[in-house]
Amino acid sequence: MSIATVLVNNPDVLLLDEPSAGLDPRTQLWLMELLQELGRAGKTIVTATHDLEIIDHISNRSIVMGEDHRIKIDRDSKSVLSDYELLLSSNLVHEHTHLHGKLVHEHMHAHGQAHQAHGHAHIGEQHNH
Repeated sequence: MSIATVLVNNPDVLLLDEPSAGLDPRTQLWLMELLQELGRAGKTIVTATHDLEIIDHISNRSIVMGEDHRIKIDRDSKSVLSDYELLLSSNLVHEHTHLHGKLVHEHMHAHGQAHQAHGHAHIGEQHNH
């Protein structure tokens, strides 16, 4: 069902499941702007997503669900997105390392995002930038 079809009924609440999945960047931007406009118009928008990149643009409150389907936390989006340990323990980001000679690159990846945090270390030493 398209968003236009739903909006014809002028609902007070919209429930969206992974709304940015499969969208090209221009359409993603259009969707974020539409959701912001609907929010300013007083609509309640509940979005289930793993795409951390859009959360800060469309929401001021975030509820993180654990893999056990229980609420882990309910607070403002900015503090949720900056809580690396929470995101890691909720399986919303993951870490891995790449070995390049004696240089180890540590990366944090979020679903739908490129390298969000990037650390460098020499074997036997730990340096984070």
